[in-house]
Amino acid sequence: MKYILILLLTSLLFSCKNAEKTTENNIVTKVKPVITKPSKVPVVLKESLFLTMERTPCFGTCPSYKIFIFNTGNVIFEGYSNTKYIGKFNTQLTKKQLKEIQQMMDEIDITGMRDVYDSEVTDFPSTILFLVSNNRHRKKILDRVDAPASLKQFEKLIDFLVLNDQLIQLPTNK
Repeated sequence: MKYILILLLTSLLFSCKNAEKTTENNIVTKVKPVITKPSKVPVVLKESLFLTMERTPCFGTCPSYKIFIFNTGNVIFEGYSNTKYIGKFNTQLTKKQLKEIQQMMDEIDITGMRDVYDSEVTDFPSTILFLVSNNRHRKKILDRVDAPASLKQFEKLIDFLVLNDQLIQLPTNK
Protein backbone atom coordinates (compact mmCIF):
# COMPACT_ATOMS: atom_id res chain seq x y z
CA MET A 1 0.00 0.00 0.00
CA LYS A 2 2.91 2.28 0.84
CA TYR A 3 4.42 1.70 -2.62
CA ILE A 4 1.13 2.49 -4.33
CA LEU A 5 0.85 5.76 -2.42
CA ILE A 6 4.44 6.72 -3.36
CA LEU A 7 3.80 5.79 -6.96
CA LEU A 8 0.62 7.84 -7.00
CA LEU A 9 2.33 10.91 -5.50
CA THR A 10 5.24 10.62 -7.92
CA SER A 11 2.96 10.45 -10.95
CA LEU A 12 0.97 13.39 -9.60
CA LEU A 13 4.15 15.46 -9.26
CA PHE A 14 5.27 14.68 -12.81
CA SER A 15 1.86 15.44 -14.27
CA CYS A 16 1.83 18.90 -12.65
CA LYS A 17 5.38 19.61 -13.72
CA ASN A 18 4.17 20.52 -17.23
CA ALA A 19 2.38 23.53 -15.81
CA GLU A 20 5.57 24.81 -14.17
CA LYS A 21 8.52 26.56 -15.73
CA THR A 22 12.07 26.52 -14.36
CA THR A 23 14.10 29.67 -14.87
CA GLU A 24 17.89 30.02 -14.92
CA ASN A 25 17.98 30.51 -11.15
CA ASN A 26 15.99 27.31 -10.61
CA ILE A 27 12.97 29.26 -9.44
CA VAL A 28 9.80 27.43 -10.27
CA THR A 29 6.97 29.62 -11.57
CA LYS A 30 3.52 28.70 -12.70
CA VAL A 31 2.84 29.16 -16.40
CA LYS A 32 -0.67 30.23 -17.27
CA PRO A 33 -2.03 28.73 -20.45
CA VAL A 34 -2.76 31.29 -23.14
CA ILE A 35 -6.28 30.94 -24.48
CA THR A 36 -6.94 32.78 -27.70
CA LYS A 37 -10.30 33.40 -29.21
CA PRO A 38 -10.69 32.90 -32.94
CA SER A 39 -10.27 36.29 -34.54
CA LYS A 40 -12.92 37.73 -36.79
CA VAL A 41 -10.74 38.84 -39.64
CA PRO A 42 -12.82 40.57 -42.29
CA VAL A 43 -12.59 39.03 -45.72
CA VAL A 44 -11.24 41.65 -48.09
CA LEU A 45 -12.97 41.57 -51.43
CA LYS A 46 -10.68 42.49 -54.28
CA GLU A 47 -12.44 45.19 -56.27
CA SER A 48 -13.07 44.36 -59.89
CA LEU A 49 -15.28 45.72 -62.62
CA PHE A 50 -18.82 44.32 -62.59
CA LEU A 51 -20.36 46.32 -65.43
CA THR A 52 -20.26 49.56 -67.36
CA MET A 53 -23.10 51.34 -69.08
CA GLU A 54 -22.45 54.20 -71.47
CA ARG A 55 -25.05 56.47 -73.03
CA THR A 56 -23.70 58.10 -76.18
CA PRO A 57 -24.62 61.57 -77.47
CA CYS A 58 -26.90 62.34 -80.38
CA PHE A 59 -27.40 65.43 -82.55
CA GLY A 60 -29.99 66.68 -80.04
CA THR A 61 -30.00 66.88 -76.25
CA CYS A 62 -29.54 63.22 -75.38
CA PRO A 63 -27.71 62.73 -72.08
CA SER A 64 -24.20 61.41 -72.46
CA TYR A 65 -22.46 59.65 -69.57
CA LYS A 66 -20.72 56.48 -68.46
CA ILE A 67 -21.34 54.42 -65.32
CA PHE A 68 -18.77 52.02 -63.85
CA ILE A 69 -20.10 49.58 -61.24
CA PHE A 70 -17.64 47.43 -59.29
CA ASN A 71 -18.26 44.15 -57.46
CA THR A 72 -17.85 45.98 -54.13
CA GLY A 73 -20.79 48.26 -54.93
CA ASN A 74 -18.50 51.19 -55.63
CA VAL A 75 -19.83 53.32 -58.52
CA ILE A 76 -18.06 55.92 -60.63
CA PHE A 77 -20.25 58.15 -62.78
CA GLU A 78 -18.78 60.34 -65.54
CA GLY A 79 -21.23 62.87 -66.93
CA TYR A 80 -20.29 64.34 -70.30
CA SER A 81 -23.24 66.37 -71.59
CA ASN A 82 -26.98 67.01 -71.22
CA THR A 83 -27.17 65.48 -67.76
CA LYS A 84 -27.72 66.95 -64.30
CA TYR A 85 -24.32 65.61 -63.27
CA ILE A 86 -21.36 66.86 -65.34
CA GLY A 87 -17.95 65.58 -64.26
CA LYS A 88 -16.90 62.63 -62.12
CA PHE A 89 -19.04 61.43 -59.25
CA ASN A 90 -19.02 58.54 -56.81
CA THR A 91 -21.67 56.57 -54.93
CA GLN A 92 -22.04 53.18 -53.27
CA LEU A 93 -24.61 50.51 -54.06
CA THR A 94 -25.74 48.12 -51.34
CA LYS A 95 -25.31 44.35 -51.52
CA LYS A 96 -29.07 44.13 -52.04
CA GLN A 97 -28.88 46.47 -55.05
CA LEU A 98 -25.98 44.50 -56.55
CA LYS A 99 -27.97 41.32 -56.07
CA GLU A 100 -30.98 42.95 -57.77
CA ILE A 101 -28.81 43.79 -60.79
CA GLN A 102 -27.40 40.26 -60.95
CA GLN A 103 -30.85 38.70 -60.61
CA MET A 104 -32.22 40.78 -63.46
CA MET A 105 -29.21 39.86 -65.61
CA ASP A 106 -29.98 36.20 -64.94
CA GLU A 107 -33.75 36.56 -65.46
CA ILE A 108 -33.46 38.23 -68.86
CA ASP A 109 -30.52 36.00 -69.87
CA ILE A 110 -28.47 39.02 -70.80
CA THR A 111 -25.46 36.90 -71.78
CA GLY A 112 -27.64 35.09 -74.32
CA MET A 113 -28.73 38.31 -76.04
CA ARG A 114 -27.32 39.50 -79.33
CA ASP A 115 -24.21 41.68 -79.23
CA VAL A 116 -25.64 44.40 -81.49
CA TYR A 117 -29.06 46.03 -81.82
CA ASP A 118 -28.31 48.73 -84.37
CA SER A 119 -29.64 50.86 -87.20
CA GLU A 120 -28.20 52.72 -90.13
CA VAL A 121 -29.58 55.93 -88.63
CA THR A 122 -26.66 57.39 -86.70
CA ASP A 123 -28.55 60.20 -84.95
CA PHE A 124 -30.06 57.80 -82.42
CA PRO A 125 -28.23 57.61 -79.10
CA SER A 126 -26.70 54.29 -78.16
CA THR A 127 -26.35 52.45 -74.91
CA ILE A 128 -23.24 50.32 -74.63
CA LEU A 129 -23.17 47.69 -71.91
CA PHE A 130 -20.07 45.79 -70.88
CA LEU A 131 -20.73 43.01 -68.38
CA VAL A 132 -18.39 40.88 -66.32
CA SER A 133 -20.11 37.89 -64.77
CA ASN A 134 -18.36 35.94 -61.99
CA ASN A 135 -15.03 37.55 -62.94
CA ARG A 136 -14.96 35.38 -66.07
CA HIS A 137 -17.59 35.87 -68.72
CA ARG A 138 -17.58 39.16 -70.56
CA LYS A 139 -20.40 40.45 -72.73
CA LYS A 140 -20.62 43.68 -74.71
CA ILE A 141 -23.95 44.85 -76.08
CA LEU A 142 -24.54 47.83 -78.36
CA ASP A 143 -28.16 48.96 -78.06
CA ARG A 144 -29.21 51.64 -80.51
CA VAL A 145 -32.48 50.36 -82.02
CA ASP A 146 -34.89 47.41 -81.62
CA ALA A 147 -33.41 45.90 -78.46
CA PRO A 148 -35.73 43.70 -76.39
CA ALA A 149 -37.89 45.49 -73.83
CA SER A 150 -36.19 43.49 -71.08
CA LEU A 151 -32.80 45.00 -72.02
CA LYS A 152 -34.31 48.51 -71.95
CA GLN A 153 -35.72 47.74 -68.47
CA PHE A 154 -32.28 46.59 -67.32
CA GLU A 155 -30.73 49.87 -68.52
CA LYS A 156 -33.46 51.81 -66.67
CA LEU A 157 -32.67 49.83 -63.50
CA ILE A 158 -29.02 50.89 -63.68
CA ASP A 159 -30.04 54.53 -64.20
CA PHE A 160 -32.50 54.33 -61.31
CA LEU A 161 -29.94 52.90 -58.90
CA VAL A 162 -27.16 55.33 -59.82
CA LEU A 163 -28.68 58.64 -60.97
CA ASN A 164 -29.92 60.05 -57.69
CA ASP A 165 -28.99 62.59 -55.07
CA GLN A 166 -26.49 60.17 -53.50
CA LEU A 167 -23.84 61.01 -56.10
CA ILE A 168 -20.86 62.83 -54.59
CA GLN A 169 -18.71 64.91 -56.92
CA LEU A 170 -15.07 63.86 -57.02
CA PRO A 171 -12.32 66.50 -57.02
CA THR A 172 -10.87 67.34 -60.41
CA ASN A 173 -7.18 67.03 -61.15
CA LYS A 174 -6.22 70.35 -62.70
